[in-house]
Amino acid sequence: MTNRQFSSAPVTVLVSGAPAPEPCLPAARPPRRLDAGAVSAALARPAARPEAPPRRAAAPSARAREFVLAELHRAYEPEVLRAALRTVLRAPAAAGASPPGTPDDTLWQRTADGPAALDRVLAELGRSLAGGPRLRAVLVEDRGGGGERRDAADRDGRPRLFVGLAPGPPERAAALLEELREALAQPPEPVTVPTSALQREMLRQVLGPADHDGRHVEQLSWNWHGPLDTERFAAAWQSVTDHETVLRAAFDWDEDGTGDPWMVLHERAAPDVTRHPHGTADWDELLAADRRRGFDLRRPALLRATLLDAPPDADEGPATRVLLSYHQAMLDGWSVRLLLQSFYRAYLTGGVLPGGERRPDLRDHARWVRAQGTDAPRQFWSTRPGGTAVLPLAPDPSRRGSGRARRRLTPYEAVRLRGWAAAWGAGESSALQAAWALLLYRATQSDRLRRPAKAVRVGFAVTVSGRGIPLDGIDRLPGALRNPLPISVRLHPGTTVPQLLAALRDGVLDLAAYEWVSPGQAHRWTAGSRGQRPNSLVVLEHQPPASHHLRLETDLAAHGIHVESPVPAAGTFTSYPITLAAHYDATGGLVLTATHDRALLADRDALELLSQSAHLLRAFPDLPSGLSTTEVLRSTLAGQPTPRLGEPGSDPADGSVGPGGSGDTGVSPGADDAPAVRLDLLHRATRPGAGWVLLLPPPGAPHDRYPGAARRWPGPQALAVLRPAGGGAPPAAYRPVLAPLLESRAPVALVAPPGLGVTAYEIARLGAATHPPLVVLLDEEDDLTVLAGLLAAAPRR
Repeated sequence: MTNRQFSSAPVTVLVSGAPAPEPCLPAARPPRRLDAGAVSAALARPAARPEAPPRRAAAPSARAREFVLAELHRAYEPEVLRAALRTVLRAPAAAGASPPGTPDDTLWQRTADGPAALDRVLAELGRSLAGGPRLRAVLVEDRGGGGERRDAADRDGRPRLFVGLAPGPPERAAALLEELREALAQPPEPVTVPTSALQREMLRQVLGPADHDGRHVEQLSWNWHGPLDTERFAAAWQSVTDHETVLRAAFDWDEDGTGDPWMVLHERAAPDVTRHPHGTADWDELLAADRRRGFDLRRPALLRATLLDAPPDADEGPATRVLLSYHQAMLDGWSVRLLLQSFYRAYLTGGVLPGGERRPDLRDHARWVRAQGTDAPRQFWSTRPGGTAVLPLAPDPSRRGSGRARRRLTPYEAVRLRGWAAAWGAGESSALQAAWALLLYRATQSDRLRRPAKAVRVGFAVTVSGRGIPLDGIDRLPGALRNPLPISVRLHPGTTVPQLLAALRDGVLDLAAYEWVSPGQAHRWTAGSRGQRPNSLVVLEHQPPASHHLRLETDLAAHGIHVESPVPAAGTFTSYPITLAAHYDATGGLVLTATHDRALLADRDALELLSQSAHLLRAFPDLPSGLSTTEVLRSTLAGQPTPRLGEPGSDPADGSVGPGGSGDTGVSPGADDAPAVRLDLLHRATRPGAGWVLLLPPPGAPHDRYPGAARRWPGPQALAVLRPAGGGAPPAAYRPVLAPLLESRAPVALVAPPGLGVTAYEIARLGAATHPPLVVLLDEEDDLTVLAGLLAAAPRR
């Protein structure tokens, strides 16, 4: 018997003679207990397999089937332990170990009830090491069943952790355990990856104390027909998580708001799977609650699954509604559908997905993006004219949250639209964008002034897949790659719809060379930022090719399972005031969903925009090709009200109307008569009635002067910029924007930099004498921290 004590401990290696085959721990002399943080080990022989008959002849050397069993008495995080195990596997002393990159389930998780069950778990560990991997660990939740006395070291209820090694000579066992001790004493630094510009812009929308109402949380749902094993379902997602770096990634950032956020890659993450029996939850309420729940962006696995059992049906068999929720800063719809294919393969194989980690992964994508310079994209976007007419908005702080509405084209209407667009060399995405461009053009024409219509360059954002870059395997890479980019198109009264389709198609194709550029970068580089920033987004869901889907359907059907195609469960609340998204449902119908920010757009106006978009899409195939823009709008939308954009509005539920009265269908001025002052929202209010802080930028200030500083705005007021068009505007031009804010009776503060104090005073005089805005003069233009302190100390009016 050899006993080797390491003075640098806490590790003790105890090697004893091989015991009888039945017990897994040595019976002659068990490992002695050490202090907390110690590791005890013993050389043990795994129990023989039950089906293997005993041999009379001389058995091979027992040393070949012996292994070292170590129990760790310190509570290590599974992530730290897994990293240490992999470090030892890669060490030279572990010659013959599993090669790096194998999924080595180096860490198991098992449950045992009492010593007998624990022996079976340890025997399983030993069998796995016989002729197999050199290193493996098992985390055992010892429930102490059968009334057996639990060990004193386990009285706190912590799981017991055993490490098995198959090292050959005892000297190698000692070396491996010494390396494990060192790896545990000095855990590796977490792997970090820089975030992309797109991720940083999305994170700025959700970091901070404000209630973002599930902003950037996307949901997919579908029906699962047939038996669904919850444990197998969770194990399959665990296996996918082990293989996909993106599912083990999270974000981190400095609390003071300095610097950019970054991604942290964790060694281990557990998927969040919840199942609700039939009758315990309402589906619509479940969707809303799940969306409001959001995600803790500092914890990995920014994807979760929720199951709701459907009512039992004797004819159809069992059915379950499945909901997948994920955060757009880490994943997009294309990525989740890729992960679903891997999940189905894992489910079919008992919850285990063969193979190693996927490469390329988000690390390779980040490396590729870092290698790209900004000269070429900057030059490209500098030649792109920006939209001078975007969707006008009507800010109203009394409205909160997001609104959603849906319209649907039947499968027949969807097929006709697709065929019509294809006849003009375009897709249905171009048709959707054309309908939206026509509505923006209509909104810019002033019916009140009865002047001839003028040429207008309308602007909005469209999505690109982000997978058109020259990176091998990019089409199979899950991540946050779908990207909204600005596009503009010039419309005049004589433009025909086919001409509009071609312009939009070519414009989107031009974007393909720079799909990795963020929308903020594109706007800053566009023609010197002379155009307005788009405040509407048009999306047609991108889906990966289903090359393996038919085989998966066949394999699932062999188990009595049929799964429908996943569809968006609800519109996604993005950073845009309104998002128009389209997707095909299971029957081939084209579903249009509008999601809007109620604080910037009234429900009835958003609903009107959605309904008119659907109406135009239905009418397109029947229109003569030579009709001009004016004729198209007159023939399709005659008699339909124009949304009262840019005017204070209210929800139709209260029966109130805007200042124009019940018969007012006026619209905001057009491109040449664009609003002289617009409101750019930088930070939402953290509570109702908190009020507004309106910044007056100095003349010539760049458009990106304030958004960076706004990340440190403590609130609770909403923070916005009053941006005059053309670099200046008379005080009266501020009235259309300022009036609805003052009418809400919420406090309003005008913040002026040096040199604009008189202008701020004149603007403040536009308010009612009983409720004027507060004027704040700052010595330092961008010191928002000082500003927050001044407002907190100001007396209430």
